[in-house]
Amino acid sequence: MAKMSEKFLPFQVPGSIVKITSMSQSIRIVFDSMENLSDEAITRLFKLRNKTGWLSYNVHQIEAEDIIDLPPINKTEPEDRPPSKRLRAVFFRMWEQDNSGFKTADDHYRFMMEKLINFYKEKLN
Repeated sequence: MAKMSEKFLPFQVPGSIVKITSMSQSIRIVFDSMENLSDEAITRLFKLRNKTGWLSYNVHQIEAEDIIDLPPINKTEPEDRPPSKRLRAVFFRMWEQDNSGFKTADDHYRFMMEKLINFYKEKLN
């Protein structure tokens, strides 16, 4: 049997919630671990940074049956692609559907970016 990929393993550590801050459309939770983490655990934790996922918290150890039937996460954007790459991909699809006389997708991208930049420059004082 193939080894389960690390990206599918949950990260668990005992700790406590020390601060909760209300944000405009979410909340920020500050969590302090109650033990020194191993180098491996720290590496795994840093790999999870800025990734959309689930946070389960309870005052007892969480068992598998505690986390069944989780609803799907509604992601606003792919976690591994910055908005600039997403915009470039949209411009590429536009060029594929109608090249508007541009010989390359890169020429179309530069034209569209210049158009977008000028649009927002006009809004400046």
